[in-house]
Amino acid sequence: MAGEHPYFPKDLKLPHYRPNDKGVVEILSVFFGVIGVFVVSIWVYSGTTKNPRFTFIQRVVLCWFMICGLIHTFLEGYFGVFHDVLAGDMSFLGQVWKEYSMGDSRYMSSDAFVVSMERITAFIDGPLSFLTLVLYFRNSPYRYVFQLIVSLCQLYGDTLYFMTEIFEDFSHGYMYHPQYFWFYFVTMNMFWIVIPSCLIMQSCYKLAKSQAQVDKMKASEYKAAIAKHDKKKKR
Repeated sequence: MAGEHPYFPKDLKLPHYRPNDKGVVEILSVFFGVIGVFVVSIWVYSGTTKNPRFTFIQRVVLCWFMICGLIHTFLEGYFGVFHDVLAGDMSFLGQVWKEYSMGDSRYMSSDAFVVSMERITAFIDGPLSFLTLVLYFRNSPYRYVFQLIVSLCQLYGDTLYFMTEIFEDFSHGYMYHPQYFWFYFVTMNMFWIVIPSCLIMQSCYKLAKSQAQVDKMKASEYKAAIAKHDKKKKR
């Protein structure tokens, strides 16, 4: 029957729903395969640069921001633009979203919070992720500033994403399902809780350390000026 769908809650109205014609293995393989190509490219390229020369951890961070830029800008951007027709969308990205929505049907119903959150993520976090990547390659002094900004936005958005679903008693997916709940909803989203938290702490440490060095330099200059002034007075 037209409009029948596999999403929760069962009384969700999706009259324009069309089931995917691609299997889950194909969808996930292509999606992660494309992401993997870009990640490998960044990993290889970052290992060949001499100025700056990146550490292992820095190369991992570069790969992370590439992943974020791609997913935020293209996947989440697609949702932000076409959210109201996704239930019947047969494009590849549309089918990716229909598969993911098995763990959270708010993406099929154009939930106001999800649409707002994803649009902000796509049009702000996505470009900023790419910008942070560029700043790292240019060894810009602003790299940790933008890393902090992007990571705070990600952590805030993902925390709200989890909390709103908890508030609604996980009513939009198959509760405790190994694939839909634990992999799609929990695991895939926890990356944007754990990694941004680590990057926020790193950014704060780097910025505080830089400020401490500036303060120390100013204190040294002040002491030198006082000593020079006292020396002149004695003369």
